[in-house]
Amino acid sequence: MKKQKVLMIMALVGMLAVTPSSSAFAAAPMQTTQAAIGNEIQPRYVNTANIAASVKIEGSTAYAYSTVTAKRVCHVDVTMRLQRYTGSGWLTVCSWIESSDNGTKTMSKSYSLTTRGTYRVSADFNVAGEKLNYTSISKVY
Repeated sequence: MKKQKVLMIMALVGMLAVTPSSSAFAAAPMQTTQAAIGNEIQPRYVNTANIAASVKIEGSTAYAYSTVTAKRVCHVDVTMRLQRYTGSGWLTVCSWIESSDNGTKTMSKSYSLTTRGTYRVSADFNVAGEKLNYTSISKVY
């Protein structure tokens, strides 16, 4: 009888050891997951497929660029700022605002530079209520 109980307990322990555990975890919010796009890693958004901004300096002219593409046809607003570093922060030297109702907007603007320094483009995007910012790498004039 005792031997039968010991065998029963050993069989039960053996079954519990090979039974997979069932744990539930909450899914991470979409905004914090990452997706590889080309060579860049960008956050995944609900309404936005892609955003970008850049600055190019040729001679004494800065060329500011920004683009946004929504996942669907919707209203998008773009505020693009050309900024210069002052030693204590970034000063906006020029800004442009445009919008579109077809879910995509590309802005390309030029600005004549008069002050030497480090420049960048910072763009704010509003894609159907989803607010995003993209800041370019800086370039020296």
